[in-house]
Amino acid sequence: MKRLWIVTLLGILGLSGCAGLPPGQGGETQRIGCDDVADRGHLNLLTINLLFSETDTRDSRLDAIADYAADASIDVILLQEVAGGVLVGTANSALDLQGKLRERGRGYDLQTAFETGLPGLLTVANAVLSRCEIDFKMTKRLPKASELEFKGHNIKLPRNVMMTRLNIPEFGLINVYNTHLCAKCSADELDAQLQTLLAFIDEAENFSAQANPIILGGDFNIDRFRVDPFGERPFYNKIIETGFTDAYAVGRSLENLCANTAFADQHCTVGVSTLDAGDSARRIDYFFVKALNRVLRSSVVFNNLVDENQTGVSDHAGVFISVELP
Repeated sequence: MKRLWIVTLLGILGLSGCAGLPPGQGGETQRIGCDDVADRGHLNLLTINLLFSETDTRDSRLDAIADYAADASIDVILLQEVAGGVLVGTANSALDLQGKLRERGRGYDLQTAFETGLPGLLTVANAVLSRCEIDFKMTKRLPKASELEFKGHNIKLPRNVMMTRLNIPEFGLINVYNTHLCAKCSADELDAQLQTLLAFIDEAENFSAQANPIILGGDFNIDRFRVDPFGERPFYNKIIETGFTDAYAVGRSLENLCANTAFADQHCTVGVSTLDAGDSARRIDYFFVKALNRVLRSSVVFNNLVDENQTGVSDHAGVFISVELP
C-alpha cells in the first residue's frame, strides 16, 4: 500500500510540470581518477534501477551495491530511479551511494539528471557515478508518455537521456549514455522516446572531431519476446540497426536469453529479485556499445531468485559488463 501511494503521488506531481535538479546535484565529488583503467586496458560498468519507492531497506540495499562495486572494481555505475525529497527520506540516493563508496575507499564523480517530481518533496532522476573524471554532461528530455492512470486520467511522465563524457587517462574520451524509457506506455509513445534518444546520440556525437567509443545503458523497458499489448522486438532492432552491439548478448545465443517469461533464468533482469512484484521474467536492462573492440565479461547480478549467492537490491537485477578499450 505504501509503495502504491508513493507511485500515485508521483503521478500527481508529474502533472505539475515542475522541473529542476534533485537536491545534491553533482554531489561532493572526489576525483581520485582511474589511471588503473588504462593500465589494465578495460572498463567495468554496472547499470541498476534503484526502485525509488522502496525506502525502508534503501540503506542496506545501497550498502550491498557499494560492496559489489568495490569488490568488482566497477568504474562506472548507471543508476535509474534515483530518489530525493522528504517523502523518501533522503536528499539524493545516488549521493548516498557515492558516500558509501567513499567509505570503502572508492572516489566517484557524480552527475544527476532530474526526471519528474516536486523538488524538496519527491524527485526521481537518472544518475551516473564514475571513477574517471566526468568532464562534460548533456541531458535531453524525451517525449512524455502515459504510464499511470489516476481517477480516469492518463498521467504523462517525463523521461530523459543523459550523456556523460569520461576522460580516461592515456586513452582519451568515451561517451556514456544513461536512460530510462517508459513502462506501460503505447507503442507510439515508446517509439517517440526511442527515436528522440537515438537522434540525440547522433547529434551529440556529431560534435566530436572523431568517432569516439559509445556506451548506452539503462532500463529500456524493451523485451524482445513480449508481444502483448504490442511486439517490442522492432524497438530492440532499431537500436542494433544504428550500429550498436548488445554487449551482454556477445558470445551467447540471443534467442535463448530470458525466452520463457514463466521461468526466470540467469539472463533475466526483472522477475528475478525478491523485491520484484511482477509476475513474469523479462530482460529489459541493457548495455549497448559501439566502436569498442571486445566485451570481455558480462553477467546479471543482484538476481537472488535465480542465484542464491546474489543479493536482491531492487525489483530489477543489475547488468555488469567489462569492455576492452581500443
